[in-house]
Amino acid sequence: MDYYSYRNMISDAMLLQKKYGGLIECETIGYSVQRRKIIMLIMGCGYKRIFLTGGIHARESVNTKLLMMLTSYYAEKYYGKDIFNRYSFNIVPLINPDGYTMAMTDESMADYKCNYNNIDINRNFPSVLYKSGGKAGEYPASEPETRALMMAFKSHPSVMYIDFHSRGECIYYHRQAMNECYNRRQYMIAKRLGECTGYSLVAPDEEVEAYDTGGNSVHYYSENFKMPAFTIETMPEDTAFPMDVRLSDVLFEKMKYLLFNIIAICDAK
Repeated sequence: MDYYSYRNMISDAMLLQKKYGGLIECETIGYSVQRRKIIMLIMGCGYKRIFLTGGIHARESVNTKLLMMLTSYYAEKYYGKDIFNRYSFNIVPLINPDGYTMAMTDESMADYKCNYNNIDINRNFPSVLYKSGGKAGEYPASEPETRALMMAFKSHPSVMYIDFHSRGECIYYHRQAMNECYNRRQYMIAKRLGECTGYSLVAPDEEVEAYDTGGNSVHYYSENFKMPAFTIETMPEDTAFPMDVRLSDVLFEKMKYLLFNIIAICDAK
């Protein structure tokens, strides 16, 4: 199976920074358990900052390549344009490089979700719904990958956050812990995102399944920064693991106008 390696991603990030100096900066926001760099590409210099993340779950490989492709596409298409004076994108394509590498290189771990410590990073963030124990960790933010993203959020104030996951072709927007006003705003933005992607909206009572917990990155962001935050599941529900990297090419054609639509949504608010 073809896959997009961690080394490929780092190499491509360095090339983008070199090619689009002044537009793209590559920042290390932290290190994984096994001391792999967790990088963030900052594209643009606008004061309205939007976070995009992928690769929290090890097995969800297509979104890492998708985010790199989107970065390259927008850098080339809009280099020198006004949108990057008004907006900037903080793109973390791979939050879980250890787990990702394990899932991509070992067929027996193709379905693996966690980090090297066998903790699900997307259940490890401090939030109202967080429940300790098991794969959520003994306490919130126990993992270096979790702390890296939390620190990036805190040090780069932003107006929106979208976390990319891989199965369901849907958008999660509702937050039990937030008030009606916040969720009404969430719904209106999610509806626009659904229109431009073709993805359905997940019903409010399905935000967290009965057997699951909180502690997601979007929960943490919503509760602490009070700004819009969404999870987008990019691939069909029946997509098999390991995911062939060539699926990213198909997904890119579907999603390549997403950042432009996000800007239009923010401008319309």
